Amino acid sequence: MNIPQEILDQVAQLQLVARRSVSTLLSGDYRSAFHGSGMQFKEFRRYEPGDDIRHMSWTVTARTKHPTIKLYEEDRELNVLILIDVSGSSLFGSVQKRKIDMYAELLALLGLAAVKSKDNVGMLFFNETPVLYLPPRDTQNHVLHGMISLLQQPLQGRPSDLRPALLYAQNVLKNRSIVIVLSDFLVPDFSPELRMLAQRHELVLLHCVDDAERGVGLKGVYEVCDPETGDFFLLDANSKSVRQELQQRAIMHQHQIEDLSRKCKSDYFCLSVQDDYLQRLVHFFRRRGPARL
Repeated sequence: MNIPQEILDQVAQLQLVARRSVSTLLSGDYRSAFHGSGMQFKEFRRYEPGDDIRHMSWTVTARTKHPTIKLYEEDRELNVLILIDVSGSSLFGSVQKRKIDMYAELLALLGLAAVKSKDNVGMLFFNETPVLYLPPRDTQNHVLHGMISLLQQPLQGRPSDLRPALLYAQNVLKNRSIVIVLSDFLVPDFSPELRMLAQRHELVLLHCVDDAERGVGLKGVYEVCDPETGDFFLLDANSKSVRQELQQRAIMHQHQIEDLSRKCKSDYFCLSVQDDYLQRLVHFFRRRGPARL
């Protein structure tokens, strides 16, 4: 397969960008964010200075009157599946950076962190249907193959529907896994499929947005193309009411996805293309603590 040099250069740059964040994530005990999927409970022990308070057992502490922590041991390698939205809306963004570029950086961070911890990572690209499935493996070359495949995806004019992708993940994942979704979630209602997947697997929804979708920084009249339909329309960003409507719609949509995530007992985190999103994601996982499975 002939891979354009510009794609290879972009992947090499993505590796460099992600490397520092990967080191930070690993130094923060990457696995501790996912207890319950790759770790199993071993025993209780009295708390000692320096122990991670996230592992405190408050029920045992209350019963025995002594600070007590839970000890874990590795049960098996983690299985991580990253679902990535490759619909037309992933083209949205500025000349400098689009959502698809953000997805590629996040894939580099999450994928490389997983394989450096000797865990398996798989990828599932989707638009209105599953597009490409790369089964979980624990090699860096597998992650690089995923990054190249992502950047070569034809994106224009494809709508998005998360439901078939969630059902596909349910069918291919035989063991309890971590499922991470990268999308702007501009999709039909997917709550039944998400609830079903959450019953067996641990879910993390990463809501990827662009500030312009909220009306931030817009001024003037724009000819806007809907990347999923190819239709053009004029957006008058000089109008305060137009900017306010954009902001209100974006906030309402974010609250809907966050509320659904909460009801499914999964994690939700919103990232903007304009953020230092790699560092924000690292901090999110380090704050996250042990999984709830």
